[in-house]
Amino acid sequence: MEKIGHLKASIIKDQEMYFLIMALFGYILAYIDPYYSKGFPHYINFFIRGGIFLLSIYFIVKNFHIVQKRKTVIIVFALFFSFYLFKLYKTIPSFTVPPDVFTGLKNSIYYYGFMVIPLPVIAILSLNYQEIDFKKFFRIIFFGLLIIFGINFLYTNFVFESYRSNGRSGIFRSYYILVGHYGLSLVIMSLYGYLFLKAKGYFYALGILLGSFAIFVSAARSPVLALFVILFVFLIAINNRKYWLCFLGAVVLAFVGLFVIYRTGIGENSIFFERLNGAIFERNASGRSSFFSRGIEIFLNHPLFGGNALFEDGMYSHNIFVDILMSTGVFGMALFIIYFKFVVQSFIKILKHIYKYKESGVVIFFFLQYFILAQTSGNLYLSFEFWYFGAAVIGLGYINFTNEEIKSNDSRGNTAGDY
Repeated sequence: MEKIGHLKASIIKDQEMYFLIMALFGYILAYIDPYYSKGFPHYINFFIRGGIFLLSIYFIVKNFHIVQKRKTVIIVFALFFSFYLFKLYKTIPSFTVPPDVFTGLKNSIYYYGFMVIPLPVIAILSLNYQEIDFKKFFRIIFFGLLIIFGINFLYTNFVFESYRSNGRSGIFRSYYILVGHYGLSLVIMSLYGYLFLKAKGYFYALGILLGSFAIFVSAARSPVLALFVILFVFLIAINNRKYWLCFLGAVVLAFVGLFVIYRTGIGENSIFFERLNGAIFERNASGRSSFFSRGIEIFLNHPLFGGNALFEDGMYSHNIFVDILMSTGVFGMALFIIYFKFVVQSFIKILKHIYKYKESGVVIFFFLQYFILAQTSGNLYLSFEFWYFGAAVIGLGYINFTNEEIKSNDSRGNTAGDY
């Protein structure tokens, strides 16, 4: 009974941490479905999303004093996203798709637009990051992902016959690009542990291998681009000549290796090299330039408040900034820039003080990977990871370290005011 009491007390104490874990990573559990069941994963997904939605209401009410202090960023986000939802609603009648596709698309818009994104983002913004145990946060996520991708490695190698079919998503019932980013999250945590936390152990090396395997099998190019950018930002933070030389040498070797593979046809049986080399040496963007051009055209025809939020077939521009311009115009972009300013300010602050932030600093690199994804494959109402991690970055920006800043806190350790 005493142990149960201690466990209950620990959960209550760390409730904001567990909520943050579930919001940022819990949905991955719903997508683990190696046998592609018909209904079970959907019920799990709805259960997790529904739980996050209800808990979001709880934390917004519980932390209303923090909401009031961060009202500027919350109001700007609410204004922007409400206007975008209105434009989505106005776009629905213009879809020219079969009835069953139309119903699914409409339900998806309502599901993500009303349940998945707005309230959880506000709840994440309202958390007291000063008191979250990020050491435990880091440990739970790292070992959780390590176990999941260990199972994914075994299952993909011993069950699937080919990586070219459903094996590209491994044990997940997710789009292959997202699976590549799940694997990248484990790689990021492993590298961050080595480079910034100075952690030792085979678990981090194993994490790099298992995460990289998921990226390789998914054959998605976005995680590779994101990894390159994140490593570059790592080096900016570390600012060590030895690491810079190693990084530049690795980039040159990788480029030469890819060119040799491309010219000799060595990797012709590998979809990873086929897609990566196609993008680098043949400028094959899988039709994204067409989506991009269509989005720009809609914006130019409706520059002030934007036109339709999606194309007639339900597709989108595959770039979040073009999405904003085509759907909300200059007015919406202005609102988004005001909101995004908070993200950028906090990102820079955390990067400058990365060693003080310790385990919590890894969050900015999670955000960075999904920011890059949003430039190549995402759209506004589906890219909840972009919104969630962006809100977490803003929340972390309110953490203070110097004595002068601590003096401006209230009795609960919250910053006294907005930015």
